[in-house]
Amino acid sequence: MSLNNITWGLCAPATVPSVRRTRTLQLSEIVARFHHRAVPGLGGVWFGRQLMMALQGVAIACQMGKDVSNIEAANAIEALCCWQGFQEDEGKNGDRRLRGIRKIRALKFNSLTFSAARRRAFYVTIPMRMSTIEALPALGFVHAQRNFNAFQCSQAGEQLVRLEAPQMAELKKWISSPDRKPPKTINSPLIPLSQDACLLIRNQLENAGNDEDSKRRRDALLWMDRLRQSPPEPLSWKDRPDEISSVHWHDLQAGACFFKAQNAALGLLDLLEYDMSQRGPGPVLSLHQEIPLAIGDAAEKLRLYAQAFLDLQHSDAAANQFCSECTLEPVALLRALVSRDGHILKLKGDLIEPGPAFNSGVSQSAQNTEDEEQHAAGASDFWPAEISWRIHNLFLLNLDLHGKLADWLKKAMNNG
Repeated sequence: MSLNNITWGLCAPATVPSVRRTRTLQLSEIVARFHHRAVPGLGGVWFGRQLMMALQGVAIACQMGKDVSNIEAANAIEALCCWQGFQEDEGKNGDRRLRGIRKIRALKFNSLTFSAARRRAFYVTIPMRMSTIEALPALGFVHAQRNFNAFQCSQAGEQLVRLEAPQMAELKKWISSPDRKPPKTINSPLIPLSQDACLLIRNQLENAGNDEDSKRRRDALLWMDRLRQSPPEPLSWKDRPDEISSVHWHDLQAGACFFKAQNAALGLLDLLEYDMSQRGPGPVLSLHQEIPLAIGDAAEKLRLYAQAFLDLQHSDAAANQFCSECTLEPVALLRALVSRDGHILKLKGDLIEPGPAFNSGVSQSAQNTEDEEQHAAGASDFWPAEISWRIHNLFLLNLDLHGKLADWLKKAMNNG
């Protein structure tokens, strides 16, 4: 019996381990490489205050020593800033730069002490700070370390937070006295950064890191500049922008083809799981029996997407291995995919069986996509199909650095 389907009652276990349903298919490192090739070091950043809030937390925590961790300070600052944003204008509550609409918006002013805000359950599960873990060291704002709590501001990071010295002083007072009421005025995520801050972030985007990474970011920013200045038409993979090198464009296109194959593989496994869930108690599928027609059709679609990636002759060996598996005949394909899964579905000899996260009530639209917290969804529909979401995010970040993000988001919201 799956843990997801336990009937709760007096005989239920005292504790049940959490089982995540996300399928990775052992592809996470490949996916990360293609996103990195698209915009090196950007992480999930798509507007400037993500960097500022995280850096303010790092800077203050480092000043205070062991009493406060970087994560506690950054999460608390982010929660406070989002609360401030919710208070500024009720009409902006749909702005995706504000997080915690259910937890944070309704809080009373007196309850916003650092003592409360530093607690793990106070704010959202995935704060914006997590989107900066790659970007802060890659863009030279902190000295590179393995985890956020070990970050220390670099010279560039110190320079950026000094540009908001009054806010830093207020935040430090708040954090230094855990039961103190919060500052009455604080810059929310909706407040644009100063021109100097924007110029500093742009400079780091253009120059931080090794020559290849910084060149790719510079080229991509020039492309974003052109798209920002003139209303973009729908873009095609057939037309490489002048700003982007042929090698960079090849990486972008190969990444898009890989993401398409990955999503088709996840969709095929969702369909297989749904089919098995309809088979009643003890659902299994023998690889000796006839493959259901819908699963066969999904396998053929996946084969075409995988072959499109292979035709590009990209150098990523692991990506080529996966896509080669996806061009196998259906039985061998299912065997390969379920072997990669082993979490929701598992292989036992020639039988496909439910894994620990199998859900007998799964719908055909089960969610297996990568965490969308890093995506600024709805950025635009003019991009070439399946292009890395880091390109979407860089476009929005570039808008923000030129003071145009709020208008763009408002227009997108009205059109959506």
